[in-house]
Amino acid sequence: MVHRKHVHLTRRERQIMDVLYTHEEATAAAIQANIPDSPSYSAVRALLKKLMDKGHIGYRQEGAKYVYTPVLPKSDAKRSAMRRLVDTFFEGSSASAVVNLLGSDGRTLSQSDIDAIEAELKRLKAK
Repeated sequence: MVHRKHVHLTRRERQIMDVLYTHEEATAAAIQANIPDSPSYSAVRALLKKLMDKGHIGYRQEGAKYVYTPVLPKSDAKRSAMRRLVDTFFEGSSASAVVNLLGSDGRTLSQSDIDAIEAELKRLKAK
């Protein structure tokens, strides 16, 4: 099966996908409860139908309820989201994105964060 990237999703569709990736699966009511300034239940159901039609989510039935799950694995969605973020805000520069994440917003990194970053850089340099 070919998985579609999440590039053509509306804001509400992205919010639903965020809930599904956070919780791994959810009913329409749970999705509605986890969306900021949530639309009506029927609007959530309509959006879920659109996401199914687009091939982004699937479902299974548990009694009278439908439990929705993302089709695209979380790791693939993460890569797609990061690429979109880097392309949109950092002109495609991964280095600029990384530098921004390293604390330019005033937060300091913990020693374990620094160690993990150094280990990953060491691994990348060894390639």
